[in-house]
Amino acid sequence: MRSRKIQKLVVYLMLFAMLASTFLAGLTIFF
Repeated sequence: MRSRKIQKLVVYLMLFAMLASTFLAGLTIFF
């Protein structure tokens, strides 16, 4: 059960990293 919880946390972290990278790329392109 704990391993599944960690796996879900890793997935959320990866999604957050993708959103942050795209957001930063958009900012660099915008400015």
